[in-house]
Formats: sequence, C-alpha cells, structure tokens
Amino acid sequence: MRAGVATLALGLAAGGLIVTGAPARADVGVPAVSLIVGLRTPDAGATAAGAAAIASTQADVVGRLDERVDVVDAAPLADAVTVEVPADQAAAATAALRGDPAVRYVEPDHVAHAAAVPNDPGYSYQWGVRKTRVSTAWSTTHGSSSVVIAVVDTGVSRTPDLTGRVLAGYDFVNNDSNAADDNGHGTLVAGVAAAAGNDAEGIAGVCWTCKVLPVKVLDRNGTGDYSDIAKGIRWAADHGADVINLSLSGTADSQLLRDAVTYAMGKGALVVAAAGNDGEKSRHFPAAISAVLSVGASTSADTRYSWSNYGGWVDVAAPGCNPAQAKDGSIVVFCGTSSSSPMVAGIAALLAGSGTPATPVKIRSVLSASARQLTTTWLTWGRVDAATALAALPDRTAPQVSFRTPAASALVGGTVSVGATATDSAAVSRVQLLLNDTVVASDVTAPYVLRWKSAPRNGKTTLVLRVYDRAGNAATARRTVLVDSSGPAVTVTKAPANRTRHIRGTKYVTAQASDAHGVARLELVVDGKVTQRYAVPTPAPGSVARHRFKVKTWKHGRSMTVRVRAYDSLGNLRSAPARKWYR
Repeated sequence: MRAGVATLALGLAAGGLIVTGAPARADVGVPAVSLIVGLRTPDAGATAAGAAAIASTQADVVGRLDERVDVVDAAPLADAVTVEVPADQAAAATAALRGDPAVRYVEPDHVAHAAAVPNDPGYSYQWGVRKTRVSTAWSTTHGSSSVVIAVVDTGVSRTPDLTGRVLAGYDFVNNDSNAADDNGHGTLVAGVAAAAGNDAEGIAGVCWTCKVLPVKVLDRNGTGDYSDIAKGIRWAADHGADVINLSLSGTADSQLLRDAVTYAMGKGALVVAAAGNDGEKSRHFPAAISAVLSVGASTSADTRYSWSNYGGWVDVAAPGCNPAQAKDGSIVVFCGTSSSSPMVAGIAALLAGSGTPATPVKIRSVLSASARQLTTTWLTWGRVDAATALAALPDRTAPQVSFRTPAASALVGGTVSVGATATDSAAVSRVQLLLNDTVVASDVTAPYVLRWKSAPRNGKTTLVLRVYDRAGNAATARRTVLVDSSGPAVTVTKAPANRTRHIRGTKYVTAQASDAHGVARLELVVDGKVTQRYAVPTPAPGSVARHRFKVKTWKHGRSMTVRVRAYDSLGNLRSAPARKWYR
C-alpha cells in the first residue's frame, strides 16, 4: 500500500557506546565455551536447615557436572557461576545442568561487540530502531550477507544505501528482468529493512549486510493483481529468499495467495506482510493469512497509529514512521504499515543470519513471543523487540504448563475461570486457552487466569492450555470438563390462564423444574421484577423441584405479566411462558 512520505533536513549523529565481554578460555588443543549457570536461592521463609541444604547443594553443582563432562574452569557470580567446558561437550553439559535441581537456568556467556552509534545522516531521526532495540541487537550482529530479503513491491532502485546488495530480480508487471522501481515505494521498503549502516550515507537499515531481492508486482501507481503477487511470492521463494516482505494489502481473501504463502513457507521463507492503513478492524490480505506474520504500526509511545488496521488477526506491531533513502538519494520519513512491515522483516533477517539454526516457524515464534506486551489489545502479541528475540533464539527448551482449575471432569458453566501454572528456565511470554484450535483467552502475567464464556456449548469439552516462552518454544496441557450451558426445564402446572380478565384477590402459581445437574432455585417475576424466591433445600441431579407462589393481585396495576423462572446450580436459567392477567 502507498505510505505517507515527508522530506527531512538531517544532521550528523555523534557519540558512542562500547560493551565488552570476556573471551572464553580454551583447554589444550580444544576450544572451550563458557556457560552461565543460575543457582536457586532459599525462599525468604525457608528454615535454617533448608537454607543450609540448598547452599550445600549449590556448592556441589560444579562437582556433579565434573563427573559428567570435563570442567575446564569455574568462577562464582551473584546467584550464579560461570563454567567453562570443551566446546564438543557443551550440549551434554547444558543437559546435565538443566537436570540438576539446584540449577535455575543455563545460558551461554554471550559475547558483545563494540556498538558505535552509526554515522548515517538520518540515524538521529530513527527512533524506531531504538524503540525496538534493533540498535542493541547491533552489538551482537549487523546481519549476514548470506540472508536474502525479497521485497515484493513496486521494484527496488539501487540507492547508495543499497550499493552492491541488490540482486537481479524480476518484473511481473512488464514480464521482464528489469525490477527497477518506477514508483518509489519498494525502494523505501528495502531501505528500512536493509540500508547499510555506519557508512555515512542515508540511514541505518535493520540488516546492514543482507541481500535485497527485488520482485516487481505493483505498477507505477502502486497497484497490482493478486495473480502477479502470487507469482512474485513463489518466484522469490524459488530464488533463495529467506524473508519475503509484502508491504501491500487488499480487502479480499484469496486461495491463490494462501497457496503461494504455503509454497514459500515450504521453501524455507518467512512471509511478513503489512496490516494496511485504513484504521479498521476488518481483515486485510495477505496479512490476515494465518501463515503470514502480520504487522501493524505503533507510535513512539507504543500506541496504535490511528490509520493502522488492527484486531486479533494482527500479530505484532513495529514503528510506523521511519526515515529511508528515496530513489533520488534524499532522506524522507516513510509512514504506514508499509514501513512497519520491513522493520520486522529486517529483524527476522537478523535472526536468520545469527548463526543459530532456525526455521521460518521458529523465527516467527520468537519474534511474536519476545514482543513487548502493549497496554492496549489491538493486536495479538505486542511490539517487536529485536534484542530480546536475538537473545532468546538459542533457547530450545520448552516451558511447562498445567491446569490448576477446573479439576478434570469438573462440571462448569457460564464464565469459567481457568487457572494455569506455567514455568520456564528463562521467562514465560504468554499462556493461551484454546478450544478447537481457536484461542479463546490469554494471559501474560502470573498467576495465570484465563476466563472463557462457555455458552452455548454443552457436554464434554476438551480445553487446551498453550504456553510460550520468550524464544517461541511452546508446550501444551489438555483437560476435559463437562460444560452445562442449558437452564432447567420449567413449567407452570397450576395458575390462572393467560389473558384471564377480572382477576381479583390472591392467586396461586404452582411451578416445577428439573435439571440434569440439579435445580438451585425458582423465582416469581411480576412485571419484570422478582417478587418471590424459593431456594431448593437440597438440589439433586435429575430431581424435580416444586413450589407454589402467592400473588396478591391488588398490589399490581390494571394488568400484570407473571412469569416463573428456574436456575440450575451453575446459574443457567430458563423461564416458563409468561401469563398476562387483567384486573
């Protein structure tokens, strides 16, 4: 889609920050790696004996590990210890440590690199890369030249910021190999994702060294047929794209696009798409295709830009206004979900080139689960966080989840509170409650309580809890409950007939009700107000509850509407047909 563009006059950014990490030592002839081992500490209320026992166990962690692998060296940290082991024994050491009850977590002793502030003229205006902590991620990586980002758009022009990294593409609008940009949109998209950084030119894109594969599917007016877009997606996947960015949208769903996305995923490409700029909740495509990572636009205050589309079909958000280098080399502010999407595509490319093997599904999961939760609920996950995602990617240990409530085979109804217990060696990102593969509730803060409106479901129902950690690893737990969303059967067995006239004095209404799970109470409702209640002394499943209500007709108007309703033990209700009487 066409995004807003505004020209800026920019000055140079200056300053710097240096972060260092100690290199790992090596044993004779064998490289060594350093692991950080977090240790469990006594609870504040633990007994002295218990605290001593834990302390003793902690002291033995390294000793127990030395029985399993060759420990090169160890050194204490606050609530942790660094352990160096031969590189070829790192996996075995990690597994042994994670199985030790005294160990809280295990992670590599990551190495950071000098992180000078890029000298690109537009960098000082790039609040988005700081908000998403892309600038922090650059301390670890600037990307990899082996990673290819396909820009399926209006084409890409070879600006100074993209020098030497634009591959030979294809033009499906004119059916030739000249994928130059005759609109300007695709060039801006490519710049946000992959402009070179710290080259004193333009801006600093997210992935400084990634290759850009231009695929022209939109004409000079920024419009294109679904058929060309589908061909472009497939072509990009066939020509080595690791990430495919689609800063375009339409309001119609399409099996053709769905099939193209499925094909690309099968070829190992992650598809990222803009949610659209209509400020509406209705689904836009291809972003709303479930296999696509859909991106909305967030502000510097982490709120939604009013023009960004939103809803549960939007997965993540990214800054919606970003500087980029235009076709003529000038720096402009590029706004829209068209700008948000390539920022996410660029972060995905950083993950793909980080050296940790990861499938498109894994990268998508990490980007989603590591996103920063926003205070509003206009999207599913949150605003992307590159540094958190990058740090979480190596984590392949699944979290754990179980039901606290309701009990197995419990009878439930109305709004059901599902309690969950979720733990992870690093951090839990989100707990979801699913019914028939559909998310019906989620929670991000312990203690996890997920509320589900069970009506109109009845009978045995299997609930699924799914937990994600920050690295996108997931685990599930299942529980079958018995749902009752139907009220008791209730009838009036004796009372003046409907439309009785000249009614006088005291009249009696006798009613009975039954329910498979027991009747809790009967109520008499006159003219919409409850005038009498009868609580069943001992509700029993399947039993019949009876009561006779007394109606003092002179206390009501010239006409009155009389109704009896019954509640079961779960609060479900049903009413007998109303009767209207006239005085």
